[in-house]
Amino acid sequence: MKAYSFLAALAVSLVIHPPPAFAAVPPPIFVYENSHELFGRGDFDGDGRQDVVIIDKLSGKYRLGYQSTPGTLSWVDCRPTAVTGITGLSIGHLFAKDRDAMVMTAPDANQFVLLEAASPTAPSRPLKVSFTAGLGPSSVVAVDAGGATPKGLLDLFVGSIYNSPDPNLATLLRNDGAEFPKISEATLPGVPAHGNRFSLKAGQPELLCLLLSGDSGDTFRTEDLSSGKPVIVASVSGLPAGSDYAVGNFGGSPLREVVFYKPGKNSLSIRPVEESGGQLQFGQGGSFDMGEPVQRVITLDRPSSQRLLIIFGDGQKAAVCDFDGVKAPSVVQTLLATNNQFTFAASLPEGFVLFSQPSTGKFSNKYQVYKSSGSTYVPGPFGTLPTLEDNDNITIPDIYSHIMANNTVTNESQMKPYTNTIPGTRVKFVMEPIPAGEFIMGSPDNEAGRKPDEGPQHKVKISPFWMEQCEVTWNEYELFMYPDEERRMRTDNPGDNSGDKLADAVTHPSKPYVEMSFGMGKDGFPAISMTQHAANKYCQWLSAKTGQFYRLPTEAEWEYACRAGTTTAYFFGNDPTKLSDYAWFEDNSDFKYQKVGKKKPNPWGLYDTYGNVVEWVLDQYDPGYYAQCAKSSLCVEPWNKATKPYPHSVRGGSWDDPAVMCRSAARRGSDRSWKMTDPQLPKSIWYFSDAQWVGFRIIRPLQVPTAEEMQKYWTSGTEKD
Repeated sequence: MKAYSFLAALAVSLVIHPPPAFAAVPPPIFVYENSHELFGRGDFDGDGRQDVVIIDKLSGKYRLGYQSTPGTLSWVDCRPTAVTGITGLSIGHLFAKDRDAMVMTAPDANQFVLLEAASPTAPSRPLKVSFTAGLGPSSVVAVDAGGATPKGLLDLFVGSIYNSPDPNLATLLRNDGAEFPKISEATLPGVPAHGNRFSLKAGQPELLCLLLSGDSGDTFRTEDLSSGKPVIVASVSGLPAGSDYAVGNFGGSPLREVVFYKPGKNSLSIRPVEESGGQLQFGQGGSFDMGEPVQRVITLDRPSSQRLLIIFGDGQKAAVCDFDGVKAPSVVQTLLATNNQFTFAASLPEGFVLFSQPSTGKFSNKYQVYKSSGSTYVPGPFGTLPTLEDNDNITIPDIYSHIMANNTVTNESQMKPYTNTIPGTRVKFVMEPIPAGEFIMGSPDNEAGRKPDEGPQHKVKISPFWMEQCEVTWNEYELFMYPDEERRMRTDNPGDNSGDKLADAVTHPSKPYVEMSFGMGKDGFPAISMTQHAANKYCQWLSAKTGQFYRLPTEAEWEYACRAGTTTAYFFGNDPTKLSDYAWFEDNSDFKYQKVGKKKPNPWGLYDTYGNVVEWVLDQYDPGYYAQCAKSSLCVEPWNKATKPYPHSVRGGSWDDPAVMCRSAARRGSDRSWKMTDPQLPKSIWYFSDAQWVGFRIIRPLQVPTAEEMQKYWTSGTEKD
């Protein structure tokens, strides 16, 4: 099954049937749009299934639903496109012949952007190309322009609007993967819009199809560009200004029918493709009054024929209609929006998914699946789409490259303790090498204070890593919390500009709503009350700053490092009366945390592994997880990856805990009550107002993971309550 990032997936499950005979007339890769969004389908990861993309025109952010199994969409966090104010989108084979990619443009940017989306887990870097052949690129379509383009890849048609003396130009660009040189240029009789690519007859080459807006209304035109120059094949003139269209094979013929409409008007007009003497043209079709304003028309795929889904009014109602291309569309089923407005629909095997937004909203935020049931559809899974909130996943490939360029230690024999100064500051932290090895994780049945979640014991293998000598202090963490102050430090402490730029792009915490040390002290004291999400993002920020990969330890790595080769309840033995020499806990903490590194270290040079603050690890807390691990004679690098916001594991005990909670094997999980008094709605993803005993320390594995693996470590996808 396909993987996906760090926010939770929205699974859309449908009943699957064998491929129909009608698949011989495949639906085109079609782009729809409304005033705020662009909608399209394409096989972005090359698995043979159509995925769904929704692009917010204003911000340029896009959301992808990968069809992980037939009829199942798994949504990933929104991603940036590197262009805003988007007016043109096309989908096709632009980088590889076995998968689709996107190209988009905006007239004011005077550039177009090509974007792969082959990985559900790691966003690709946008390829930005300046549009030097003209001004104001407003429409773009991936097309076959013949000639020297690698077989199976598409070139680009770009319609632009700010040119002189002829304002509207059509430019063909060769897809060379880098410069996109001009092939040819021609004037256009109107403003180009709603560009698509499809054949007028099954089995024939795909054509450029677009609307041209002029003084006397709109014209729909299809052109063959395979010669490198436009050859008009067929056109429809006299359409109302502001028209839109949908295309299908509604009567079962290999010849297409095009449905024209003007959003806000009641009528649909049909223009069937006709063939005479081998020539294709648009015939005269019917015009139908739908009785109420039509907002959007979408083609639905079916085994025997295609249907129309029509959204009416402001989106309060949608209707599924049978249509044969001749008679008026016949309503099969009416769907009503509840406190929302329908925005768009997309076909899925044996059904469709319908999107909606709040009545005052400007982008789709919910989905509802409908499954085929006889001649109608029944509601299936529903849920919330990923938000359009900023995220920094796009920077991860660059952070990976930055880390690999600085990676000089390649084997365990080279691992030594080191002190790092965070670039651009005077703040230092110390890392201790932890050797590879095996150990028995958990506690024996006879250990005093043992709880059931500490067993059964099981053998674990761990690879080498460095671990921070002390818990992360406020001196370190506030550089991440307060980026403006950290940037001011750079003037007196010049650092790595490339690392600074990457670190600045990482999402930083919101401003805290209370004084986060709660009066217990800042300089040299452990940072506290951050969520696991915040700790993960600190690791991403620090990795970008330093050019070294940092993350939270897994629960197994933490216990291995804490034990430091010992098997007793504590690394110093089984006698809890000696704990005061090594830890700040309930008996000696004076009811608050203390400065780090003031007690004795463990045998591997780590301070405060017991007490002071409990420490975040990567794992989802599961009291029964050890039973799964024990099924294997040797559990290699175990990590119980999180799938929900609570509970995550913390280890080590705190200043507020009794000695028994500071044992090497003691476990506990986070809880929603840790932010109970947070006055914000929704509650913060960055801070725990009621957990003044939780902090973290970082590790640096010797083996640098891939960029995709980095994202999994830094973005759990479960941070929302």
